[in-house]
Amino acid sequence: TSALSNRRRRRLDKAEVRTLREFVLLAARNETKTARDRALLDCMLFAGLRCAEAATLKTGDVRPEAGRWWLVVTGKGQKTRKIKVHDTLYKSLATWAEHAGLALGAGDLPIFCNLTKAGKPTGNPLDSSVIGRLVAEYGNRAGLAPLHGENRLAPHDLRRTCARNAYENGAKLPQIQALLGHSDVKTTMIYIGADDNPDDTAIDYVRY
Repeated sequence: TSALSNRRRRRLDKAEVRTLREFVLLAARNETKTARDRALLDCMLFAGLRCAEAATLKTGDVRPEAGRWWLVVTGKGQKTRKIKVHDTLYKSLATWAEHAGLALGAGDLPIFCNLTKAGKPTGNPLDSSVIGRLVAEYGNRAGLAPLHGENRLAPHDLRRTCARNAYENGAKLPQIQALLGHSDVKTTMIYIGADDNPDDTAIDYVRY
């Protein structure tokens, strides 16, 4: 259906991203949950990770190299890609690591784990279904989407938002394809909505 197609291709605008991130501070029940959930959302918003990739991220997957931090991510088909860690994402990850007693860049511990009601990390990794529920809950509380149904906010919407934002700010299509780990550039074009605007097509840039 067209509604389902629209949901699948949803991307947040800049104001909606700010609202979503700020609402984590308002809605989470304690500082530890705030730190975890913001870092989790930022992995999709600032690194374009798939839900399953965020769920399986380990402390050793965040690596320092040449004066910067990088994510080494194993995605679909066991393909590995390296993603530069955005400054905002690093701050979120470092804050969460401090709360959880994790050492980024070392070991093989899950970065994102369940919490007790008191906010104590259990060490048991979050699974994709929990991450999906968290994204939907924050999307609903922030007034961006219903809590249930096909139009709820989903992790893939945040991944798509990251890709579109990079595109709008001048990233080239091959760069975005590499970020997302797509085998086919056509998939990347769908993610960023490259063909959504009939007034801005390749032919509009042909000038002799």
